[in-house]
Amino acid sequence: MIDTILLDIDGVCARTQYHLLTSFGVPFKDESEYPVECGWDIVAAANLLSGYNRFTPATFFGAITREMWATIPVTTEFPELLELCENLVGLTNVHFLSSPTISPESLAGKLEWIQRNAPFQMCRQFLIGPSKHVCARPSSLLIDDRDENVEEFRQRGGQAVLLPRPWNSLHGYDAMTHLVSCLGG
Repeated sequence: MIDTILLDIDGVCARTQYHLLTSFGVPFKDESEYPVECGWDIVAAANLLSGYNRFTPATFFGAITREMWATIPVTTEFPELLELCENLVGLTNVHFLSSPTISPESLAGKLEWIQRNAPFQMCRQFLIGPSKHVCARPSSLLIDDRDENVEEFRQRGGQAVLLPRPWNSLHGYDAMTHLVSCLGG
């Protein structure tokens, strides 16, 4: 039985890849254009879409401002995802679980994103850090868009759902159909 749901922000609740790529002027209309062959590597995707090696990881991530993190638009699934989670465990048992970059701007911007986009009662329900697996337990469910996070969470005894995105192994699947089939609805 699930009593706690942990939601990744980037790629699950927020259109991070879309927002960052378009903010840097990379020719990119929507997630359907994300180059699947780049997988999780957004810098490789930015360079491929730009047509040349425009970015290094340092220049790409170093140029992301607090405001950029704070103003990422929500995913189309976010409202319905919250409703599914609320129906399963209640919003008091739903928490954001996100891994910021090493920049303090990322951490501050993600906190602002939560305050701008989450229901009021969830504005202090967040856990921050790259070690998502430490939250794994049999009654916790992680919803994430990174294969490695999902696999490690499961290996540590938690339950996890991989949200289909062009950068993961479920690319090509419909995200809401997959969520509803995994969570019920």
